[in-house]
Amino acid sequence: MMSEPTEKMISISQIDLENLTKALEEFTKTSQSWEQAYSLLQERISELNKELELKNHELAMTSEYLSNLLESISDGVIAVDLEDKINRFNRSASLISGYKSSEVLGKYFSEVFNRPFSIEENNENTYQLLSKTGRLIPIAERNSFITDSQGNTIGKVKVFQDLSEILELKAHIQHKERLALIGEMSATIAHEIRNPLGGIRGFASFLEQDLPENDPRQRFVKKIMQGIQTLEHTINDLLEYARPIELKQEIKPLCELIRASLEFISYDKRNISILVECPPEIKMNFDFIRMKQVISNVIVNSIQSISHQGEIKIKGELENKFVRIEIRDNGCGIKPEILPKIFSPFFSTKERGTGLGLALCAKIVEAHGGQIKAESTVGKGTIITIWLPT
Repeated sequence: MMSEPTEKMISISQIDLENLTKALEEFTKTSQSWEQAYSLLQERISELNKELELKNHELAMTSEYLSNLLESISDGVIAVDLEDKINRFNRSASLISGYKSSEVLGKYFSEVFNRPFSIEENNENTYQLLSKTGRLIPIAERNSFITDSQGNTIGKVKVFQDLSEILELKAHIQHKERLALIGEMSATIAHEIRNPLGGIRGFASFLEQDLPENDPRQRFVKKIMQGIQTLEHTINDLLEYARPIELKQEIKPLCELIRASLEFISYDKRNISILVECPPEIKMNFDFIRMKQVISNVIVNSIQSISHQGEIKIKGELENKFVRIEIRDNGCGIKPEILPKIFSPFFSTKERGTGLGLALCAKIVEAHGGQIKAESTVGKGTIITIWLPT
């Protein structure tokens, strides 16, 4: 009686076991399938990570390249957002304006430069940019909108150039052309005056011979002769300025030039002291006579600017590829409105000056490929600096 249930229980257990076995087999297959899918997913994720890393590297390289490109161009670049806040300020913009990028980033353009960031129909204009020091810098600028890939405006950009050197060069060329015309005119006038002046001198000589020595009219004849000498001196200066300068250059020590320039200058040594600082080894290739004329002229002007006790310092030194000669005095100085004109022909503050002395000096220095400049403060003195190529 008890055997049947036992067989039945055994029979049910086998069925369950078979089902369980099948289920385990299915689970094993499913697990293996999941493992394969997971492995494939891992491989794909690894591939995507590599691709992403490569893309990030390329993006970083592109971003760095564009940043370096922006920092390397000679034009200034200023970018602003929709509120006109500065978000990009390249190295050239810093050099031109004097501001560091850290000083302007995040600030309104108008707050920094005291003018709006405007885009006009004529996109290329000439403006003045207010620098950090307060100097107005002439610039040529071009403004445009910045758009994204959908064409939406996301900001504005300004690209600009500093025109200071170009305008200075243009003014220098115009000055040269004007001086050339003045030179031609001077030569014409000098020749036109010289001929009748010779006749006046001749008639004055006859008059001097005809009049007795004790005749009071001899005094007027001497005045005529003095006037003729003054005119002849002016004419010679005019012709000298108008004539093209031909240099006879030779290599000589600078200290020898300064010593020779001082040799025939007369001054009151009790009131004026002249100090010279020049290393004997400095030599240069120059026209000795012409440059002696330049140095002497500048020193004489310095002496004449000192009314009482004073000092003149002459310093020679090497500066890069140039010899630098500085002549400094503590005289009366030159007014700011006069200073830019002192090297122009026919400009003089002296009562009987022709205004050709310093103009001729500038012409001689420029013929050597050099440069001459003046700095002065009223009541403190003047510095004349000459640069000559070695």
